[in-house]
Amino acid sequence: MGTELAERQARLSLAEAMRLPDPTVRFAGRHFSDSDDVAFVVGVSIPLPLFDRNQGGSLAAARDVETARASRDSAELAVRAALAQSYQELAAAFVQAMALQQDALPAAQEAFDGTREGYRRGTFRYLDVLDAQRTLYDLRGRELAALATYHRARADIERLLGEPIEEGAARP
Repeated sequence: MGTELAERQARLSLAEAMRLPDPTVRFAGRHFSDSDDVAFVVGVSIPLPLFDRNQGGSLAAARDVETARASRDSAELAVRAALAQSYQELAAAFVQAMALQQDALPAAQEAFDGTREGYRRGTFRYLDVLDAQRTLYDLRGRELAALATYHRARADIERLLGEPIEEGAARP
C-alpha cells in the first residue's frame, strides 16, 4: 500500500511540474556572406504561465493520491480489526483450554476411573461407566477444539503481524 501511495504522489508531482511550461535556450552560429563575418546568436524563450496547461491532470493526480491514502487507511483499519478479533479468539481459546486441562479433564478422568473400578466391584452399572467415558471423551474433544482455535488464531495473528509471536507467553 505504501508503494502505491508513493507512486501516486510521484505522479502528482509530475503533473504539477507540467503545469508550467519549460523555458528554452537556443544557441546558434551564423555566417554573414556579404561581410564574411561570423556571429554567435543566443535566444531565450520564457513562456508566461497565463493559462494552466495541465489543470485537469493535476486534479486527477491529486484525487488519485487521496484515493490511495483512503485505501491505505481502510486496509489498515481492516487489519487492526482482524488483529483484535484474532487476539480475542486466542485469549478465549487459551482460557478454555487451560480450564479444561487443569480442572475439568482431571476430574472427568478421576470420575471415569472411579466408575470403572466401581463397576469391577459391582457397585456401578455398565451404563454408568459408559456415561463417565462419554463425558471424558466429550471434554477431550472440547479441549482439542479449543487448542485448534488457539493455534488458528495464533497463526492469523502471526500472518497479520508478519512475524512470529514471542514464545515467552504461557501456552496451553
